Amino acid sequence: MRTHKKSKSSKTPSHIDAADTTGAVPYPELVDASSFVESAVKLTVTLAPIYNRDFMTGVYETLNSMLLHFVPQVRGVVLSYSKVKPLTDVALVFNDSPYGQLDIDVSLLLWRPISGMTLKGTINVQSPDHIGMLLWDTFNASIPASFIPKSKYEWRPFSDEEITASTLQSKAPTSSGSSDDDDSEPEQPKTPTVPDIALNESKYGSGEWVLKGTSQSVGANGDLEFMVVDVIRANEVLSVTGALL
Repeated sequence: MRTHKKSKSSKTPSHIDAADTTGAVPYPELVDASSFVESAVKLTVTLAPIYNRDFMTGVYETLNSMLLHFVPQVRGVVLSYSKVKPLTDVALVFNDSPYGQLDIDVSLLLWRPISGMTLKGTINVQSPDHIGMLLWDTFNASIPASFIPKSKYEWRPFSDEEITASTLQSKAPTSSGSSDDDDSEPEQPKTPTVPDIALNESKYGSGEWVLKGTSQSVGANGDLEFMVVDVIRANEVLSVTGALL
């Protein structure tokens, strides 16, 4: 039960149409703001007849169903809610509908990225066409090759030797050797961190994006800062298109 309808796939307007053929990226105007917004809003909740004697249970169920979904009425992805307050003591029923309508005040924490913001993501894939990232282990972001300045960066394919060495290293045992002492405890495998995973997985690809002249990998520690140029909405999910700074 929700207070909004599913929206069709759409794309919010962007200030950038396309990168030009010279490799220059027309960045949008910088927006110095956080993508996280706290907003106090008024919502109308639709309640099923089962909640006639317990309005708040129906209200909380509706709010829970909004979590991690894009809600058009509040123009963002709902991350959490607080300060829920019904504005009336009764729910209104219209015409012959069995469902009640109850107005509430609620404070929402929203994720609302817009063009021009600077964000940081964790790299999970690199290719000649794009760099893929995860934002806060939750949202997808992509930097197309057309938004990577060719004056600063270039695609460097891995050599066969690099790919082979990386594959062998990933298959190497974690311990320095076995012990004949039966009383010795086996070494516990190390839990890989997010940067370790990102760096190891990048070696399974065909190459990586690097700084020109230095061959230094972009996002060498696994994280990469970029500017938002477009926000894509597909049903109730947001993803971000960015440009490399």
